[in-house]
Amino acid sequence: MASVCAVVGCGPGMGGSAAVRFARAGYKIAGMCRTADSFLPTEEKLKAMGASYGFYEVNATDKSSVLSAFSRAAKELGKVDVLVYNCGGGGFGIPILDIDPETFKSSFDASCVGALLCSQAVLPGMLASEGSGDFKVKKKGTLIFSSATSAFRGGNGTAQFACGKHALRALSQSIAKEFGKQGIHSVHVRLDAVLDTPGSQKKMPEMYAAHKMGCTDDIAETYFALAQQSPLGWSNEIDIRPFQEGWSC
Repeated sequence: MASVCAVVGCGPGMGGSAAVRFARAGYKIAGMCRTADSFLPTEEKLKAMGASYGFYEVNATDKSSVLSAFSRAAKELGKVDVLVYNCGGGGFGIPILDIDPETFKSSFDASCVGALLCSQAVLPGMLASEGSGDFKVKKKGTLIFSSATSAFRGGNGTAQFACGKHALRALSQSIAKEFGKQGIHSVHVRLDAVLDTPGSQKKMPEMYAAHKMGCTDDIAETYFALAQQSPLGWSNEIDIRPFQEGWSC
């Protein structure tokens, strides 16, 4: 039986690239977005590949919506083996004194509360499974959280975004500590770059042409590799950036 990869935030960009990469390896894809329009670019690629997939409309910050979407996915595709959580709140460039508390909460919910709800939706099924993989120790599931350098430090104008990503990093670490010994692999991925999403390419064409953006298709190769790691050699936190990125610790 084919494995299932659920991608929350499966629009054009990192989520869509991850879905296509896992589908190419034979995974069934549970594509989850707020709207069908957001999923459409990814759906067109999956359909052209002849992939097995389903679309599930979801508000990742609403518990009932998450439970409904993952329940449907489990019935139609099977138990989720890999969760890719690719949602995040905005807020770059907003000074502290201008942050609206309600908008701040919404951003935090998208970055972290949604990740918690989706993790809670898939963990029971993973834990109940026998595990898989040609390893000395069976692997029961993988959770991959798309994050950012803002998870490591706040900055001028980044408070709204950074607070949610700091919390996401802590959530990923906590899942790893609590469930790792039971065969669950949790990974926090620091995407230290502007990604070559359609929106970024349009706004910054010169940066894209100069190969200064992270390529989501190439990064998806790493996401897939993470899901194939043996429990005896897990990465629980990694940095990814393009070769021209000017970066610091």
